[in-house]
Amino acid sequence: MAEEEIEQEDAVEEQPPEPTNPTVEKLKAQFGDEIVEVKTHVDQWAVVVKQDRIIEILNFLRDDADLRYDRITDLTAVDYSEYLDKSNPVRFHVVYNLYSHPHNHRFRLHAQVDEKTGSIPTACPVWKCAEWPEREVFDMFGIRFDGHPDLRRILMPVNFKHHPLRKDYPVRGMGERDVIAPEDPGFVGNPFGDDEDLEADDPLSSERMVLNLGPQHPATHGTLRLSLLLDGERISKCIPDCGYLHTGFEKLGEHHTYNQWVTVTDRMNYLSPLCNNIGYSMAVEKLMGLEVPKRAQYIRVILYELSRIADHMVWLGTHALDLGAFTVFLYSFEQRERLYNIFEAVTGARLTTSYTRIGGLGWEVPENFHELVMDFVDQFPAAMDEVETLLTRNRIWIDRTKGIAVISGEDAVAWNMTGPMLRGSGVDYDLRKAEPYLVYEDFDFEIPVGENGDIYDRYLVRMEELRQSLAIIDQAVNNVPEGPVKVDDAKMILPEKESVDFGMESLIHHFKVMMDGHGLTPPAGEVYLATEAPNGELGFYIVSDGSGHAYRMRVRSPSFMNYQSFPELIKGHMLSDVVALLGSINVIAGELDR
Repeated sequence: MAEEEIEQEDAVEEQPPEPTNPTVEKLKAQFGDEIVEVKTHVDQWAVVVKQDRIIEILNFLRDDADLRYDRITDLTAVDYSEYLDKSNPVRFHVVYNLYSHPHNHRFRLHAQVDEKTGSIPTACPVWKCAEWPEREVFDMFGIRFDGHPDLRRILMPVNFKHHPLRKDYPVRGMGERDVIAPEDPGFVGNPFGDDEDLEADDPLSSERMVLNLGPQHPATHGTLRLSLLLDGERISKCIPDCGYLHTGFEKLGEHHTYNQWVTVTDRMNYLSPLCNNIGYSMAVEKLMGLEVPKRAQYIRVILYELSRIADHMVWLGTHALDLGAFTVFLYSFEQRERLYNIFEAVTGARLTTSYTRIGGLGWEVPENFHELVMDFVDQFPAAMDEVETLLTRNRIWIDRTKGIAVISGEDAVAWNMTGPMLRGSGVDYDLRKAEPYLVYEDFDFEIPVGENGDIYDRYLVRMEELRQSLAIIDQAVNNVPEGPVKVDDAKMILPEKESVDFGMESLIHHFKVMMDGHGLTPPAGEVYLATEAPNGELGFYIVSDGSGHAYRMRVRSPSFMNYQSFPELIKGHMLSDVVALLGSINVIAGELDR
């Protein structure tokens, strides 16, 4: 054999094997004829299938012993009508982001939707938590889910004419006449329908009535409305009505550049905007394969955990206030103001910070950052001791929270709960441990877990989370490494302001990064990345077509997923328990409605 042929043969042998994924291989073996495409991007796998056997496929993914995708983390859709010069022959995909608690792995499944029928079987028999996400897909894209128990709009008005996340729906140019039908087929009279007859032979003897709680009630902490069917003072049925604060975050993501959309994330969970900033930036960095400097990662962790404490302070103060403990409100809001002083010193703003950038941070922290943080760390435990003295063994507090709105760990997973809601039911799951990101693996901390799954346990879990967050901050702020706070690439991140003022090249880079089409242009592909936000899993699903803004921007908000279990949790409880349960879930209207 010639020497040249031997070298070619050796080169062939040295090529690494094609990457594989166990879930993909199992689906190929079981449903090979149904698979249309296998996609992979930055170590995340997705399979596109026909819709004919979708329920059979979903059941297989849930029940197979080696896969056990027991939770559908998110369900959404993508309109591919303008993707890469209409390269996708099927316009709509329903996208299932799945997670396995037993095996700690994720997978994404796309199901094609026949545009002629515009429908696909509902996934509610497989995962009951699919009910609200499917309603949202119906609302935003017009895709119908056959067999859905309650398929109606959830965010937009019931008489809205269009489906806003379709590509043919413009951002501007439509007036009220174009989008709102003159007739209103919404809740009129009895919102529970004819099945619930509120009339009695003797009206004076009847104790059944419909009560609307919110959207102006102070205990709803935002524009939430609950229609309650009461039997005396006990709740026999509940219909949550959300969408009052719908602001079109996902639609804006298709028209803002990647860095411009950072400012939008501030407005989702406005109690911890830095958590939104950081989680979103990490998703885009994952899409681009960017490695952020170590110093920036440490500072992000510190700010993330300070924001978690700030969020929990608002939860604690308002939750206690709703149940009559006004003094706790004063203690907690004092601590929140101390934290806002730190945020203002670092970012220049107290609430809408917009401090992170794709590739790092906007600028360096102030010289006294360590002292500011340590001053807070040193005084915070004593304040929390005072609060626990006031609440934890308080007879009234225990009576209002213990044994109320109980949910088991199995049901919490089935309802797609995350964060303190899930951990309060005894499920030891926290993304900082299960799928470590940033530099959380460098720190020693515990994940508090409850036992009973009631409001009291969720309170205890959050109180211990405050102390664990403080431990993370203490370790991080005393070990922040030296170095830059953003990637060293002028084509991806804005140059320093001083260099822009006096350097032509920096000025050109500043202009190109800011201009649409010249700045960040991630490669075509898709990614889902989640972080452990104060209320649970905050996920960003981004589809890129290679341009300077996302083709599809999806926000998996914890409030939306946690809140959908409310009607089941409150059933059979007293009217006074409604505000206790709402405070326990800590619904934030901004990220609920998006």
